[in-house]
Amino acid sequence: MVPTLFLFPTEAEAAGLRRRRADAASAVVGVGMAEAAAGTVRALSEARPRRAVLCGIAGVCGDGLHAGDVVEVVEDSVGALPAVYRRIYVSPRRTALAAARAVTVNAVGEAVPPLQEGAACGTDAAQPPSLPVVEQMEGAAVAAVCAAMGVEYLHIRAVSNRVGDARCAWRVEDAVEALGAAAADLCE
Repeated sequence: MVPTLFLFPTEAEAAGLRRRRADAASAVVGVGMAEAAAGTVRALSEARPRRAVLCGIAGVCGDGLHAGDVVEVVEDSVGALPAVYRRIYVSPRRTALAAARAVTVNAVGEAVPPLQEGAACGTDAAQPPSLPVVEQMEGAAVAAVCAAMGVEYLHIRAVSNRVGDARCAWRVEDAVEALGAAAADLCE
């Protein structure tokens, strides 16, 4: 049993923490909702942590955040689900990082809705978000597993790009380094 288990979608995203804190308990759970859910069940069952911290990179919707900024996700939901089925996962603030909403998507760029021009990603144009919005592919699935298994959940993301940027414009290395530093600060 470990107090905190750090979960990452990929080995590349885990690299920044592992270089800084080789002693931190961590697991790679996979990319996308299905793989992340299955990997999280496996990791939580083996490690039996009190707290799980999902760490990864994300695209940001709109202005206000830049590549390398790290946020604490305080609200997350699956973007493509109809509202009647969409569950919103709310997490209490646990860090001094900037707070953000997340949209869990199946494909990069999916958070950009076909709404009126000027609408923020993943939001209703009539009600702009009060928090920045990031797009990622695992959060809601991992939040659901943690809730079902009774494990405290924390979610941080480092911005690598703006949603809609060409892949060659993403600043993955900067995001991974910032993510590793922020995750290391959360080690107990």
